[in-house]
Amino acid sequence: MAAVWRFYRNHWKKLTFGGVAVAFLGRYLNNQHQENLVRREFCGRAQEYGKQPLHCMGQTRKVVVFLNPAACNGQARKKFEKNAVPLLHLAGLEVSIIETDYEGHAKALASFPDTLQRTDAVLVAGGDGTIMEVVTGMLRRSDQFQTSKIPIGIIPLGKNNTLATSLFASRESEVRWIAESAMAVIKELTCPIDVMRIQPLQDENSKPVFATLGIRWGAFRDAEQNLDKYWYMGPLKQRFAYIKRLMKEWPSEVSAVLSYNVQPVETVITKDPEPEPDTSWWAWFWPWKSTQEVTIEPEEDPNEAVMPDSWDTERRVSAVELTASTTNTTLSKEKHIVVSSSPKLSREDFVNLGDLSASTKTPPQDVPGQGWSKVQVDAFQLEPQIPEGKESWFSIDNEPYEVMPIKVKILPNKLRFFCNKEERLASSQPL
Repeated sequence: MAAVWRFYRNHWKKLTFGGVAVAFLGRYLNNQHQENLVRREFCGRAQEYGKQPLHCMGQTRKVVVFLNPAACNGQARKKFEKNAVPLLHLAGLEVSIIETDYEGHAKALASFPDTLQRTDAVLVAGGDGTIMEVVTGMLRRSDQFQTSKIPIGIIPLGKNNTLATSLFASRESEVRWIAESAMAVIKELTCPIDVMRIQPLQDENSKPVFATLGIRWGAFRDAEQNLDKYWYMGPLKQRFAYIKRLMKEWPSEVSAVLSYNVQPVETVITKDPEPEPDTSWWAWFWPWKSTQEVTIEPEEDPNEAVMPDSWDTERRVSAVELTASTTNTTLSKEKHIVVSSSPKLSREDFVNLGDLSASTKTPPQDVPGQGWSKVQVDAFQLEPQIPEGKESWFSIDNEPYEVMPIKVKILPNKLRFFCNKEERLASSQPL
């Protein structure tokens, strides 16, 4: 023992460094082993679907993937190919990958006529911003009544994955989360999702933007946009970001004229047209359906947004934060927009609420006991009152947009997204 103690006393620095290095290496290897076990488990599940026989007249499912390679700090392609692509191929799906090159590229690609031709599903590998671009591109198309029936899947690889969090089970590990989202596409489990149609009013020719989460405008939004700048503050970066925001300008309030109609939302249920029965004589000898492509004239979409021309309520709003959100992140069956405005907040209340919101990953307006004013509407108009020369920004599905007058309407059950949460499946309604 004396010799061991003497050896440790003479070489304690090397031994300490070596012990720490071995501990980190062991932890890394264990994590890699656990991730490989998860991949093997989900590959086995996907292979069961791939072994199922295909009808002689059937075709393999085709999935178009919009991949944002810049997501996840440039690791999106690697993680997608390692954790999701093998499952899709083992299940027998035909996968076409389209990579985006710049901001807004997914929006342009999804609006091209040939992009979604003969597509059974769309898969978005990225975050909330990439999802918003793909949804906007799909709903801007002239044939959007047909393309809106294509189910959409999410591979959560972005900085913000708010919608994915509400669609899939709790995030135990990133590998399992990605694998579960890919398995939802394979199993064809879908649920309805509402969409907000946001129409700018400055230009009559401006195109609408479609969002699945909502709009944020105010000091909380501005502080959260700068969180990454204060990475060197470690666990205190949230509180530091809000302190820096109030030091920049306080009191900080946004002002606007809010107009809306207080009326219930009518949920329109759409169904695919029933095919006409084949009455030809050869149908008795050849019962299988023909695979010849049939052109169907586009019909008027009953869910299409018709913006109101008049409003029964108009009021001026001044608040630290103003938000308008859908109910997609909750299990509520009510289809409406929740417009929330913050109460008067002191400096201390602003920092404490922002820190609590960031630590619990709960939007400030949903933190209980804060006294936010909320109204449920199916459509509204917002006319911001901004001093001349001052720059201000919205966040639409966590993506920045310049503040301007807008009209917004909810499109209930407009799209279907793949999901695997039992609560989501139980609350889903067939389209």
